[in-house]
Amino acid sequence: MKGRSVLKTILYFLNFIAVVCLLVSYLSGYISPDKAWILAFFGLSYPIFLIINLLFVFLWLIAWNRFIFVSLVAILIGFNNLRAIYPIVFSKPDYPQNVKIKIVSFNVHSLYGNQRADNQQETKSKVTEFLALQHADIICVQEFFAIGEDFSQTLLKFTNSIHLDYYSFKNYREFNNKLKINAIATFSRFPIVNFGCLRLPGRSHYAIFSDIVMNGDTVRVYNVHLESIRFGNEDYSFYSHLTEPDIEEGTPIKEGSKRMLWKLRKAFIIRSKQVNILSAHIASCPYPVILAGDFNDTPSSYTYHQLTKRLSDSFLESGHGLFKSTYAGKLPSFRIDYVLHSEAFRSVAYRTFEVNLSDHYPISTTLVKIP
Repeated sequence: MKGRSVLKTILYFLNFIAVVCLLVSYLSGYISPDKAWILAFFGLSYPIFLIINLLFVFLWLIAWNRFIFVSLVAILIGFNNLRAIYPIVFSKPDYPQNVKIKIVSFNVHSLYGNQRADNQQETKSKVTEFLALQHADIICVQEFFAIGEDFSQTLLKFTNSIHLDYYSFKNYREFNNKLKINAIATFSRFPIVNFGCLRLPGRSHYAIFSDIVMNGDTVRVYNVHLESIRFGNEDYSFYSHLTEPDIEEGTPIKEGSKRMLWKLRKAFIIRSKQVNILSAHIASCPYPVILAGDFNDTPSSYTYHQLTKRLSDSFLESGHGLFKSTYAGKLPSFRIDYVLHSEAFRSVAYRTFEVNLSDHYPISTTLVKIP
């Protein structure tokens, strides 16, 4: 009996720690990493804390112990976080669909495929073919890469291949080589009448916006690629060593962990600054907004919570699937690519394409204009 009592006390304590970690993970969506960067790590670990608390719920359910409500209440407090990884759609209103817009967003990984050793020209052809088959009205591409000819010729060929007539783009950084493109690019079936871009001082461009006239109405489309973690080969090798013990020992755990954590911290802070500028820009926009792209952040992050204050997540409105990932790289899978929209639209279809063309999966959504 004494042994059972000790075991139960230990389980209570572990459950309490799990609940505290889960509650702290919720704070990451509301407090900028620029002010408390450590919270961003808790937000990144939200799925782990959620699973641990769910296990405690099942444990106390089996034991018929009232402590079940501790984890259960903690999970329900974060219902919006839960819904962001598993959309709960009770019913779909019947919206008039006379004006439908299909948007595709795809980080094409500089057309390197899923591995840098892939044939770039072959990957480019497959990406172009995939996008052409989508028959989209707007396509937002991140890491659009080309070299060897004038940018206008490259983009003209690409627009013709994907059957869209208009484009806007901005290189992440200015190149001395005028025959090189490494850019965020938006392609449209409708005319683009205005264009701009956003960046932090001294850093790369991370967003472009295009004012597009659709059936007489102007819509602003933001195409974003927020700060990435910038893991290198040594970081991926270190991670592989941790997850696959059979791999030869490489970087010491202390050194490798410190390097990866420093890169994560730096990315969290830079993204928070980017998002604050982007949010203010959206708030001042006089038109309905569509925001698409690679956030490099999860639905429990400060990035996501700031941008969904004014905009709706199309995945929540018409998506499905638990822990649906848009990242196809070597690290754990997360949903980091999004299409958000203002209240002038509703999403009636959403899809993630699990195609092996990049380290990201392309996503699409169909929006209808609300009268």
